[in-house]
Amino acid sequence: MTLFTGEVAFGRQRMLFDVPADADLVRVTGTTVTKGFLYAAVYDAKHAFRGKVLFEKSHKSLLIQSQNSGFGAIDGEISAGEWYLELYNLEGEFRGERAMQYQVVVQCFSQEQNTYVDEAQDYAEHLQLTSVVTSAHGIDFDYSNLLCTESRWYRGDLHAHSQLSDGHNSLQAANNIVEAQGLDFFFFTEHNICQPKLPISKQCLFLPAIEVTTDLGHFNVHGPTSSLDLRAIEHSSVATIQAGLDIATQGHSSISLNHPMMKPWHWKYQDIALAQVSTFEVCCDPTWSTSAKATDDALLILTQMWNCGHRITAVGGSDGHLQPHERNPKASEPSLYGDPSTFVYSHGLSGEGILSGLRNGQVYIERRCGLQFAIYSGDSTTQLQPGQDSKGQALTYHLSVTDSHHPYYAECIVDGVVVARIALSEQAQAVRIAKGYAWCRVDIRRGHMPDSGNIAAEQNEFEGCINALFDGSKPQFNQPLVDTWGELMERINSDEV
Repeated sequence: MTLFTGEVAFGRQRMLFDVPADADLVRVTGTTVTKGFLYAAVYDAKHAFRGKVLFEKSHKSLLIQSQNSGFGAIDGEISAGEWYLELYNLEGEFRGERAMQYQVVVQCFSQEQNTYVDEAQDYAEHLQLTSVVTSAHGIDFDYSNLLCTESRWYRGDLHAHSQLSDGHNSLQAANNIVEAQGLDFFFFTEHNICQPKLPISKQCLFLPAIEVTTDLGHFNVHGPTSSLDLRAIEHSSVATIQAGLDIATQGHSSISLNHPMMKPWHWKYQDIALAQVSTFEVCCDPTWSTSAKATDDALLILTQMWNCGHRITAVGGSDGHLQPHERNPKASEPSLYGDPSTFVYSHGLSGEGILSGLRNGQVYIERRCGLQFAIYSGDSTTQLQPGQDSKGQALTYHLSVTDSHHPYYAECIVDGVVVARIALSEQAQAVRIAKGYAWCRVDIRRGHMPDSGNIAAEQNEFEGCINALFDGSKPQFNQPLVDTWGELMERINSDEV
């Protein structure tokens, strides 16, 4: 047994340990004194990546074997020699420094000595899993595989956590909740970690992702081409952000800015190019106490992005951390995977189809209203999808909801201005939008429709959003007015807006 104790402020530490020739399993168990983000990555004697976990106050272990490794660990030869453990504390560069005290125990077992085989095998036996992350930090996943061949709207969650980072659900529990929620696709977005193995489900397509997490903001990479290897980069928020951007491939991956207006986790990195951003998480965990305000602020930012010529897709994310019986502080309802749900139109349920739909804006968001809609070009029968170039032609929206227990209404927003409000019911209502717009989006709110002239609609809770159609001939969509987040914020805070 090898014992490491110490403290990591903002920075990293490397610790060496020997694995004997007769070892069949390596167990790395860690705990911290306080809650925080202390990452632990293990590399073997051949410098192969063998697993990563976020250590917390409760003990967590990586059980590494040649096959059937435990949660967060990667299968492969147990090579004899000098292995190493990298500890990272990425908090404290721009926020208050939080030194993380830790204790890590490394144990090596032969097959005869191994008392933890059952624990590792239990993790594997209760779920059918597919290995995704390789020992070279690569991603091995078949994005073309079809779970369903229908062309339709698919419901999923773009932002969620498990016990591998700071969530409360095991992989088995998470899988059970996802299937009970009836989700079609699901991304585990662990903080700076890609899930090395994903469940195989007949009902839901689990897809690779990662939440790149820094003091300057968080963003998801959906469909990364590799996992995050921090060994060779400068220990800073900017370098970590760049490393995260580098594992996204243009035309394949989707980059999403997470909870961009929810303090203290709001987006602060000024230099990100908006052209790199595919999606924008306008609604994040609606049961969190500050979510409603953050959502309304994010919608205002989204409006200005579009006015400046950036066709960035509005999405939701549960940011689910909790078990179904748990509640966020002050919350009266559970924070569940799939609340809110992001619906993506795809020609078949595959990774390629979902990622393409996200990048192209064929997306709407909903909590629980049972939104039904169709969009037509003018008075014709030509049906359009969100994200399409409608060439600025007149539009007709047919809108309804299936939930009859709560009042809902729609707001039609043209170039940033609310041009119509209409109460929603189970009976479809038609809304007509005159031609000549640059873009048109529909937001759904829960509550009674404000009286005429009352602009305080944000007092009613956000329920959903149908992403915009646009006129691609407008000059701002060919030459955006701003390039970076910093320039956008400067414009918003100036007299130009």
